[in-house]
Parts: sequence; structure tokens; C-alpha cells
Amino acid sequence: MKKSVFIIFMLIFQNIGTFSQNLTDSIKWLKLETVGERFAKQQKPVLIYFYTKNCDSCRVMEQTTFPNPEVANYINILYYPVKIDAETADSLQFFNGQKYGKSITNAPYNDLTKTLLVQPDTFPAMVIFNRKAVGHVFKGFKNRDEIFRPLIYYAEDIDLSVEYSDWLKIHKKGYPPGKTQMMTRLLVKWKTLDEATAENKSVQKKMLLNFYNYNKISCTLMRTQIFNNSTIASYLNDKYNCVNIDVFTEDTLKIFGQQYINENQPYKYHQLPIAALDGQMIFPAFIVLDENGKVLEKIRNFVTPQMLEPILHYYGDNDYKKVLWNDFKSKFKNTVSD
Repeated sequence: MKKSVFIIFMLIFQNIGTFSQNLTDSIKWLKLETVGERFAKQQKPVLIYFYTKNCDSCRVMEQTTFPNPEVANYINILYYPVKIDAETADSLQFFNGQKYGKSITNAPYNDLTKTLLVQPDTFPAMVIFNRKAVGHVFKGFKNRDEIFRPLIYYAEDIDLSVEYSDWLKIHKKGYPPGKTQMMTRLLVKWKTLDEATAENKSVQKKMLLNFYNYNKISCTLMRTQIFNNSTIASYLNDKYNCVNIDVFTEDTLKIFGQQYINENQPYKYHQLPIAALDGQMIFPAFIVLDENGKVLEKIRNFVTPQMLEPILHYYGDNDYKKVLWNDFKSKFKNTVSD
């Protein structure tokens, strides 16, 4: 697998030791008006951080969590960050142009604070808006481990396919608190493309090509937690030839008579994942091929084991030849456990 110490996203899971209480917040906070303008041009998640001046937990979060280079780099690159004093009497212009101040004299909180948090009873608090401008509230102090869970969830668009409660369990299992990553023995018998193609000539199976983007934490968790679920892995080993492909590899790859290379074009993606995913480079991603190389399914989002199991059985047991997917799925009984 290609590795690079220069990929900035890989910083987010390196150990960095203990931070001094004197570190200063290194987030490049933006004004609400600025975020509204930028979001209209480029949709990135928005992080709004609410604090109060007499909040000890807010102060600690600003002295430990936000100064963490991993946290700061991740937020500065992948988010539009806004920092708001929940008690300010200043007029705040929201993204839709509406202005909020204190409609009631001596009210404890700004009207925007009350609008976004609904119940402004716990600080610090964060509101994260996804790319579709749907907001979600997260209350309470967040350390380095805790803040990454919602940050990754929205930055990698996992919210489009998986509930946050399910993501939280998967991330905690893959990245236990205080550890960069849990070392896990891979249960799936991943093969090279050449090995899978050669085996297909003697014992024909469906093929699963997993396109691994090492910039995405969700891709890592797909390998170590989702495909690696014992029930899922056992079925994959029985019914599929599984291949893990680094989307940035510079190797020449051959499959079913076709040869693909990496032309080192913008973003450095290899020709094979570009062709397989129709140029829609959204990750996590995997495809299912039949015994003759025909594409049966393309998945371009994070899935849980419960979501993956019926997909694998639908094609692995050849039910796709007999019944429509919706009918199959409605009757399928999951056997996987968390």
C-alpha cells in the first residue's frame, strides 16, 4: 500500500502527547457572513462553536482540544468554522441573511443561540451543518478523541447513509479512546488482482473490489470493522474473491483482459477505480462483479455490517437472477452482530 507522510489527513490519528494548558486556539475562525458567502460557492460542512465567558469547560476545550494540530488542521481544511459567544448582544447575520440579537432586554442568550441550540443549557456546544445545510447539535466538552467522531461523520458524508449512533459504535470500536487505532487481524482473505483473476479460472466466484482511499478514515473502518465482521468475513471468503485496491497505486493492474495504469493526472487516481466508479470518486466504495467480470453492484458510501450482509447474499447466492432487490431485502433476515 502506498504510504505518504505528506498527506495532511493522516495527521489526525498520530500520537502527539500531552498539550500545555497555555496553547492558543489555532482554528481559523470565520464570520457568519463570510461562511454564508463561501457555502453558497462551495458546500463544505459548517462547524459553529458556542461558548460562554464564565464556562470552565469551554476554556479547557479552547486550551486543549482546538489547539491540537490534528484537530485544527482537520477543521481548517474540511470545515467552515465559526466561534460565537452564546451571550453576545451583537447582531449576528445567519446564512439566510436573517439577523439575530437579543429580542428581550437582559435575555441570557443571543436569539441565534436559542434558535440553533433550542435548549441552551449546556456549554460548550457545537452545531454542525452538513453539505445540505442540515444542522445537528452536540453539547458538552469534547476532547481530541470525542470531537473527531462527529467531525469525520460529516466531513466524509457518512451522515448520508448511516445513523450517527451506529457510526459512533463503529468508530469507538475501531479507534478506542486514547489509542490511534486498534490493531485488528484481518479476517478476509484479501488477494491481489492477479491472484483473484488466476483463481477465477479454476474456481469461479463473484469478485469484490474494494477501492481503498487512505485519506478517508471511513475507508479504514470499512476494512477493519465492516468487512472484518466475523460473519461478513466468513461469507466473503466462501463466496467471493476479495481484492483491496489502493486508489492511488502506481502499479499496472489487469482484469478480465483489460489493462489499467496510473497516469498521474490531477488527484492521482488510478485508471481502474476511475473506470469502475464512472469517475465519481466518492469513498468508501466497492463493486461486485460476476464470474465473467460483469459489474453487478456499485456502492459509494459507508455501510454497516447489517446493511452489507443482504447485498453480499443477494449476489453471492445468485438471488439477483430470481428476485428483485426490494423484494429480497424485505424478506432478508440479518445474522450479523455488532
